[in-house]
Amino acid sequence: MESPAQGNPAVSTSNSTSAIVRHQKTPRSLWILTAYGISGLALFGVLAYYFASYLAR
Repeated sequence: MESPAQGNPAVSTSNSTSAIVRHQKTPRSLWILTAYGISGLALFGVLAYYFASYLAR
């Protein structure tokens, strides 16, 4: 009789690796940094629009 260590892995091994692949929580500071980045780009776009319309006058 073969030992379970040889050949096929146990079912519990595949379940433990699938648990590792699941989503990891993103830190809150990264979401805050992303929000500041998007807000900064939007503000820059608005200021660039008004500056361009000012120069076009």
